[in-house]
Amino acid sequence: MPEKREHYEKDEKHWEEKHKKDPLSGVVGGLIVILLGVLFLLATMDYIDWSIWWAYLLMGIGGIFIIEVIIRTASPAYRRPITGKLIAGFVLIAIGAANIYGLEHWWPLIIIAVGIIIIFSALWRGKKPEEKP
Repeated sequence: MPEKREHYEKDEKHWEEKHKKDPLSGVVGGLIVILLGVLFLLATMDYIDWSIWWAYLLMGIGGIFIIEVIIRTASPAYRRPITGKLIAGFVLIAIGAANIYGLEHWWPLIIIAVGIIIIFSALWRGKKPEEKP
């Protein structure tokens, strides 16, 4: 039993060290703040309407999440679980686009798509080979 505890503690320390060195979280936060500033600037300059600036914000955050997922998938040094960010990214883009382009009657499709993604994710996870002791 103590061997498992030591192994768990080593894995936990490795996980914490890896996340302390992970610059992507800070970059994502910075990109979201920059996006917010750009949208306020565009709304102030009357390039976008104040009534829907938040829809552009949702689409931008969704795009940033998807870019983060692509980077995390492509780079083993920054690999982390991505399913939640991927789903959130697509949902935010869909909600923002629905409000910008008048697709508000299509919102149930977003819920259906999320359900399908969850099902495929669960099935894909279930097909991984089991580790033998």
